[in-house]
Amino acid sequence: MIVAQPRQWPNPDDIPLYETTTYSCPVSGAEPLGNTEQEWGHVTVRRGAHMFWWLYYTTADVSNYTERPLIIWLQGGPGMPSSGYGNFLEIGPLDINFQKRNYSLIQDFNILFIDNPVGVGYSYVADNDTKIPKSNEEIGEDLFRFLKIFMNERVDFQKVPLYIFGESYGGKMVVEFACQIAKKKKKHKHKWNLKGIGLGNSYISPLEYIRCYASLAHQLVDFEEAADVELTMMQALVKEMPGVDVYNFISRTNISSVSSLFSYLTPFTEKMNTAVKTYLSIEEDIEWTFLNNDIYESLNGDLLKSVARRGMQFIDSAIIKYVSLFIFLQWNFLLNNTNIKIIVYNGALDFLVNTAGTRLWMEHLRWKSKDKWKEAAQEPFSVNSFIEGYVKKADNLLLYVIFRAGHSVPIDNMPAFREMLIRELVYSEMLTSILHK
Repeated sequence: MIVAQPRQWPNPDDIPLYETTTYSCPVSGAEPLGNTEQEWGHVTVRRGAHMFWWLYYTTADVSNYTERPLIIWLQGGPGMPSSGYGNFLEIGPLDINFQKRNYSLIQDFNILFIDNPVGVGYSYVADNDTKIPKSNEEIGEDLFRFLKIFMNERVDFQKVPLYIFGESYGGKMVVEFACQIAKKKKKHKHKWNLKGIGLGNSYISPLEYIRCYASLAHQLVDFEEAADVELTMMQALVKEMPGVDVYNFISRTNISSVSSLFSYLTPFTEKMNTAVKTYLSIEEDIEWTFLNNDIYESLNGDLLKSVARRGMQFIDSAIIKYVSLFIFLQWNFLLNNTNIKIIVYNGALDFLVNTAGTRLWMEHLRWKSKDKWKEAAQEPFSVNSFIEGYVKKADNLLLYVIFRAGHSVPIDNMPAFREMLIRELVYSEMLTSILHK
């Protein structure tokens, strides 16, 4: 029998602090991308591994930016960069045409986009000897290293309430990232004020999502094979249901059955490699892509692993042994040993990462307040007198189901998304401060 040897991944504690490259707005040619206060640059998280970040300071009516939380925004895929997708398509100050957005999250929060994992977007590896991540644990190590360097250079942010948000596969990265921050606090003696995480239509327990629209992958033993089947199933759905957008099943698609989510791929990629690259002073040999296929394939074996629970009763025992017990314990660690607020939100119209699947894995969580969770009532929440969804809460775990939204809640229903954030990140923080005075 051949026993697989564990990958040798650099210990962040053994690596000295690297210098970072930082740019600030305004710079030459900055006008096309707005006049808000912002910084960006690269952080070397490992030898040869350079992670790109883009920070927007809030424009809220406050005396100092430190009066509003900092939101770290991670994209999914895996292999999609937040510098483009999250920034220009979802929550940044400008849209894909460089026009000012009616509402941007920077009007209420400080936003930090990170192109993660290394190799995605403007993040890059310097040579062929530098490894790209193959698991969430390795991704978490890089992110922790990034944050340590970032916070050391920006002491003002260390006491600012910190929230980490991730969409789709990015939610799995967020769970790992948050656990590493919490577990390493005593050893590293960092003073970061991690208050919560947000998981948007996140691929937390893929087999339960698949359970809700097919049973094929349940009988598979190998997760890489299952991931291939999952992709094949999605492609078959697109082919067999022309006109149906699997990311939002009431949205229209074009005549070629391409989801509206990807209809702008070519022109958007061109802009990121021309106008945006010039604005950011990114080196010419760094190519921005909408989805990094090398990263996607590298994480293929991790794609269908659950971060919600150890095993599922409806899965063959041969599959259970492949589920990441380590990451399952990470999830339980957050619920049972920290006060970190966990905000799960799901667009009700998402077919692939469907609300039914989200409810399934949340109902099966093994944590100290599981009985309280099952008994908790679903309460409607409204914006301007219109009901935009419902919320369920028990202790530090929340579920928001957002109406009129699919895979990307900010794109489909920004008013509801903003209301959720203001409630949980601003008003809740104010109330906590008052109660502790």
